[in-house]
Formats: sequence, C-alpha cells, structure tokens
Amino acid sequence: MNIMDVNAIFLASVLLVHGLATLTWWAAGTWLGLSTRAAWHWMIASIANGVALSLLPMHQMLGMSAHVLVANVLVMHGLISMRRGLQAFLRLQHTDLSHAAMGLGVIIFNLGVCLPLGWMALGETVSSIAVGLLLWRTAYENHAPLADEFGNGLARVHSGLLGTAGMLFMITALALGTPTLGNLWNALPPDVGMFSFIFVHLIMSIMASFLAGYMVVNRLVRKLQHLSHHDSLTGLLNRRAIEYLLSRESQRLQRFGEHFSLLILDIDHFKRINDRLGHAAGDAVLCAVAQTLQAHAREVDRVARFGGEEFCVLLPHTLHEGALQAAERLREAINLISIPWNDEVIAVTISTGVATADNPEETLETLLQRADQALYRAKDEGRNRVVAARLHVVR
Repeated sequence: MNIMDVNAIFLASVLLVHGLATLTWWAAGTWLGLSTRAAWHWMIASIANGVALSLLPMHQMLGMSAHVLVANVLVMHGLISMRRGLQAFLRLQHTDLSHAAMGLGVIIFNLGVCLPLGWMALGETVSSIAVGLLLWRTAYENHAPLADEFGNGLARVHSGLLGTAGMLFMITALALGTPTLGNLWNALPPDVGMFSFIFVHLIMSIMASFLAGYMVVNRLVRKLQHLSHHDSLTGLLNRRAIEYLLSRESQRLQRFGEHFSLLILDIDHFKRINDRLGHAAGDAVLCAVAQTLQAHAREVDRVARFGGEEFCVLLPHTLHEGALQAAERLREAINLISIPWNDEVIAVTISTGVATADNPEETLETLLQRADQALYRAKDEGRNRVVAARLHVVR
C-alpha cells in the first residue's frame, strides 16, 4: 500500500468520525432541542478538530506547506468551542474575553508571525503547550460541577480524558523542542508517525463525544423522571408520587405497626380568585401556598399538589395529636401570606382535614376518604380551620 492510499484511509476515517459527531450535535441542538447552546459549541469544536486532523494526510496529497500552523489554529479554536460548550452545559461563568484573546493570539502568532518567518517548529511547539495547558485548565474547572451533578466516577473519567489529551500535547511540544526526541520522531516512517497521531486523537474524539452525549442524555432522563413525579407549576410532588409514598407507608403500618398521618388541604374560595383576578393570579396563589407548605413542613414530611387547589401532606411516624399540631402550624403560616397583585393584596386561607393511620386493617382508600370527609366538614364549618377525621370503625 503506497503513501497516497494510507493518506486516503486516514482522511476517510477522520471525516467519518467527525462528520458523524458534527451531525449528531447538529441534530441534538436543532431538531431535539437538547442543550442547544452547548450542542452548537460542540458541533463547531467537532468541525474544527476534524478539519485540523484532515490537514495531516491532505498536506501530502495536495502539496500544502503551512498545514501544521493552520491545524494549530483550528485545534485551539476547537478546544475553545468545547470549553464554551461545557461552560454553557454546566452553567459555569463564561470566559468569553479570555477565549477571544486566546483565539486571536493563536491566529496572530501562527499565521502572522511563524508562517511568514518559516518558524513551523516554534509555532507547533508553542501551540501544543497552549493547548495542553488549556485542556488541563478545562479538566480542573469542570471536575467539581461534574461530580456534583453526575457523580465522582464520570468526573474522574472526564478529567482523565482531558488530562491525558493535555499530556499528549505536552509530549508533542517536548519532542519538538528536544533535539533527541525530535530526531527519534523524524526517524519513524511518515505513515507510522501520522497513523499513530491520528489514531490516538480519533479514539479520544470518540470518547469525548460519547462522554458529552452521555451527560446530555443523563440530564434529560433525570429531568423526565423529575417531571413524572412533580407538579410542573408548583414543583411539589404530584398525585401519582404521593399516592406511591402513601402506599409504602401503609405497607409499613401493616408490617411493622409504624403509624403515620395525612393532611388534605384546600385553598378557601380559590374559584373566586380565578374568576375575579384571572388564572395568572390563581397560579401565583398556588405557588405561594406550595412554597409556604414546603418551607414549614418537617424534613421527613412530603408535600404534594393533589389536584386543582388541593394539597396533601404526608406525616411519617406521626400520631393524631402531632398531626393536629402540624396542621395548625401550616394553617397559621398560610394565613400570613400576602400576595401583591396589581393594585391589591391577595390574602389566603386553607381548610384542612386530618386523618391518622393507626389501624393496619384500614385500607389506604378508606384513609383518604376519612381525610377528605374531614376537609369537607372544615369547609362546612366556616373554612380556615383544621378538622380531624372520625375514627375508623372496624367491621
């Protein structure tokens, strides 16, 4: 196989890997709307790195002489785009000013200084050092945010990948700047040296794209899981989630005799608020009530939006008297709410039904019915009050 055939294979490999990565990030950002800003930055990084690697086999095929310096510029801009994408994805502070300075600096140094003076080795050495340092800086600044969101394992893999890439660029700079190592590198057959360089960088590009894709999909899955168990307006647990937790507490009562209590709360005259001030005002009231309930509940309690203007509070390991005290505390906290709306202030009160699960033979459906009946009695007795459910009668 002659050198032209080898170059063609290298070029095809680079175009395939980076072409697929580019199309993937374009589709993710444009069609799927997944981390759009980060996806566009990563797409640009894939294009820049792909073109840079393509220049290595193409310079022999096309007789190019300045391919190394142009590749240096593209690699630096690709890394800057990758870093900007990570900053957007992880919601880190953007460093646009330093990025602009680095991007402009590498262009001026390589194409404005080294190219006219023929300092090819100096341009490659300095650029390799700059890329290596930026890779290490990116690995360092992203490690903690990645560990917080995705765990230490993924953070270590990401830091290890970028750190290894940075080390390879530093080794390249060392080889170019050290006559002995440079002579050993130059002594290798051209296709062997280039094949090794391209192969290693292709593998690392694949790993980097896979890792970024995994982070995007992982965040999407967790977001969907959160939405499936939480109310989109208030951020509280939804009815499906609280019913699952109630079922689990009911099973604990049956197996271990662990009592729990349940509060069903309803905003008084909520329909009047909607009819008089509009649904936007009603939404503001729902959010304010939700925040207040969450803020005044215990850490072990679970607060959910049960539907409409109804809320549910699960009180684990709580008997009747404790549940009544908790319900009164929440009612008083809601009474203090004042929601400014246009030229007036909306005051809010709630009615609450309290039921305690202390009988293993009682079904969850019966418990909910007792709490609901207590809530309706609180409404009938004048609202803004707490009413305890009648005891469960065993038949």
